[in-house]
Amino acid sequence: MTEKFQAIESKINKPVTYFFMGIIWIAIILIIVIIGVIFGHIYNHFRQYLENDPGIFFTLIIALLLLIFCAIALIMALTYRKKQRIRKAVVDEKGVTFYNNQNTIIDTLLYEELQSTQSSSDDVFILNTQTVKYGKTTLQIYRKDRTGKIIQAPVDLNLQLVIVSNQYELYRHFLKGIQHFRPDLKISPQTIEQYNLSSEPQKTEFGMFEYVMSAIFILAAAGLIYVFTLVIKILI
Repeated sequence: MTEKFQAIESKINKPVTYFFMGIIWIAIILIIVIIGVIFGHIYNHFRQYLENDPGIFFTLIIALLLLIFCAIALIMALTYRKKQRIRKAVVDEKGVTFYNNQNTIIDTLLYEELQSTQSSSDDVFILNTQTVKYGKTTLQIYRKDRTGKIIQAPVDLNLQLVIVSNQYELYRHFLKGIQHFRPDLKISPQTIEQYNLSSEPQKTEFGMFEYVMSAIFILAAAGLIYVFTLVIKILI
């Protein structure tokens, strides 16, 4: 009797996710404040700019429009089509099932959908997407598109606008499922080594790339706040 293949569900790192979301909303609020300040400045000096310095007037108008567009784009990115965004991924004996925030199935990637290349190359492998030392890699498989043609496709277990704390375990469990349910597919040696498919799983945390990107994001947010503060001081 074979042991039942356990299901693994994605776990959201709520503190980090809430922190990043908070930074984005702070940026939106700051942009709205700047829009109000620029609009008030234009309103109070409208005739003066038109008569003496129309160049500055049109520059402020363009800046105002760009800020409005930026604010709308950020708000739309956070709120538009929320029901169609992936909020949970479950890896089980069928494959990967993606759910939205209402626990409705959005998409699936089933083991039975995976295809063989019918050649000497690997059917499942990892692809380096960046050339830097700590570059990201993506897991690649082969599946049929809508026309029935076999194409190379990435396996993306990143959730939208949230940080997954057990992403490595999800990828590893998906690959273990391929080994168990699709032994006909060839997994590359590099993939087997990277995801420890021949040994026990190792506890993983944020990698160097994630730490670097987090630091860059924080510095960018701090710089944005500083620039907005300077703009407000100049206009006031």
